[in-house]
Amino acid sequence: MRTIRNYNKLVNEVINLQTPFRVEIIGYATYGEIYPLLSLRYASKTAKKNIIIVSGQHGEEYFAVHTLLKWISQIKIEDYPSFNFYIFPIANPFGYSKGTRKNGIRQLVNNANKFYKESDVQELAILYENMPHSPDFYLDIHGDTSKSGPYCYERRPPEKPSVAEKALLENDTIFPFEKTTTIYQDKVNNGVIYTGDWDVGIEGEVANLGAEYTITLELPGKCEGQNRLNGGVAIINSILNNFRELK
Repeated sequence: MRTIRNYNKLVNEVINLQTPFRVEIIGYATYGEIYPLLSLRYASKTAKKNIIIVSGQHGEEYFAVHTLLKWISQIKIEDYPSFNFYIFPIANPFGYSKGTRKNGIRQLVNNANKFYKESDVQELAILYENMPHSPDFYLDIHGDTSKSGPYCYERRPPEKPSVAEKALLENDTIFPFEKTTTIYQDKVNNGVIYTGDWDVGIEGEVANLGAEYTITLELPGKCEGQNRLNGGVAIINSILNNFRELK
């Protein structure tokens, strides 16, 4: 399978980012070629909330990775004194490099049923080992190549307000969300699908670990790149701000 994107170049760009996060190589996925997996972390002794952010499970959704990296380069960490951040920007480096949804042995990396320490999906075993197992909030950044506007999946306690819905509404004038009542046969309210108790990728298992909110942000493939980057960053900021402001 031919290489579509230079993953090593991306790794070097991440390592050289001017960012408050500590950048680490947490392991390697090996398929003939060796692919390092990265984490970016920021922890404070006074912070009480563990925030996990993941992207890059599906290689054809490369723009989700680039949006997350732009957000990382712009974050004002002082705005989030109560947050510890654990960020994993490219969960499937083989897929990113080759432009495929699967890893080098045709496994799905976005798979809640195999998200554990001894997983035979090597990327998931590495991610599991390096995530906090007492999470409060999980944000998964994906892309939907068939859509023209963003939308979200969200799992939350029924009595709690939707963080994702508020974020999409706040940014609708600059980055209009999907205006439809169903997406892939799922009911949608203001661009948000409430997942309830069913698993959505890694998100489902992180919810089982205790995260109060888990959100998957789907960025649109059918959208001009700069608008998608700027709009995606704005929505990520709103999602985090809205969670921060919850009572």
